[in-house]
Amino acid sequence: MRDEILHKLGERVKELTALHRTARLLQDSQRPAADVIRDVVGLLPDAWQYPEITAARIRFGPYDVATPNYVETRWVQSVTFTIGSDSGSVEVHYLEQRPEETEGPFLLEERDLIQSLAEMLRSYFQHLLADDDLRKAHDNLEQEVRERTAALSASNEALQAQIAEQMRARRQITAYQEQLRKLNSELSLAEARERRAIASDLHDHIGQALAFARLRVSEFRGNAVFCGFEDGIDEILMLLDKTIQYTRSLTFEISPPILYELGLIAAIEWLAEHFEGKYGFKVKVVSIGNSVALREEVQIVLFKCVHELLTNAAKHAQAQRVSVNVTASKVNLRISVADNGRGFDMAIQESVSTTANAFGLFSVRERLKYLGGKFEISSVVGKGTTATLEAPL
Repeated sequence: MRDEILHKLGERVKELTALHRTARLLQDSQRPAADVIRDVVGLLPDAWQYPEITAARIRFGPYDVATPNYVETRWVQSVTFTIGSDSGSVEVHYLEQRPEETEGPFLLEERDLIQSLAEMLRSYFQHLLADDDLRKAHDNLEQEVRERTAALSASNEALQAQIAEQMRARRQITAYQEQLRKLNSELSLAEARERRAIASDLHDHIGQALAFARLRVSEFRGNAVFCGFEDGIDEILMLLDKTIQYTRSLTFEISPPILYELGLIAAIEWLAEHFEGKYGFKVKVVSIGNSVALREEVQIVLFKCVHELLTNAAKHAQAQRVSVNVTASKVNLRISVADNGRGFDMAIQESVSTTANAFGLFSVRERLKYLGGKFEISSVVGKGTTATLEAPL
């Protein structure tokens, strides 16, 4: 009785030892799975009652590991396990016949042992599959990251190249705009000088010739009474007077001498009188500050801009009153032109650049911008328009 108890106790110790060693082997995640399974198979014979005639085998997926003495016999104890669609098994064979026990020659405790081993192996293989799936997912993710990084890098390079090209094109456009402003300014100055030359020729040659002709015709008037030519002489004098007046007006229209002889303020005052007589609305000019000496270029541009704004007030705004305020400081000259006309919608005006009015305002803005000045305009429908010119001294 005592020997039997000791024998059973020894068997249980072997079984527990096998479970313990197997658990330790399966916990080592650094070793290759084939080596771990081979070591586990090597532990199995010693855990059974007759280790000297015991062979073992473990199978799952690509793994098929057995003891060197493995032979399939009719004395077998086995357990199958499944993981998803894959199945595996643990087999223990006796190579010789042994006395009958609970399960053929195998003990009931050995059934519990092999089932415990099978469960441990199932967990191990399941962990391997999960690790493999995780590794594949990680590899796929890294590949996607590399591909996405490469794509983003290529896109970034293309974007940088596009930005560089746009910056180059923008710089080129800015240079062209500056050249166009300079050309426009030079053309305006050339036009002003040519107009002044033409006006001088009209005044010095045609105007004086007409005045001399009128003087000579007047000398014949007294004698014409006796010859019956008095009416004809009067008609000629009237035509000469009209021509002289037209020539004088044309001279001022082409290039007002007052701009060059008396300066910008006097020229604006003359311009106000001219528009009052031509369009029939009141123009009030107010000058604040000391008179300043302006460069010819600035003087011509400001005069043309005021002329453009008064033309807009007359033709487009249908104004009845216009005020022109000229303010001089130490650093700049500021001119505001305000009318009580019908005004306009600023949003619509800014979106429409093809009208004559819009083009005129654009021309004013560009001329002042080239001089280093600025142009501002505000308008409300039905409440008039105020435009401000500012040029540095």
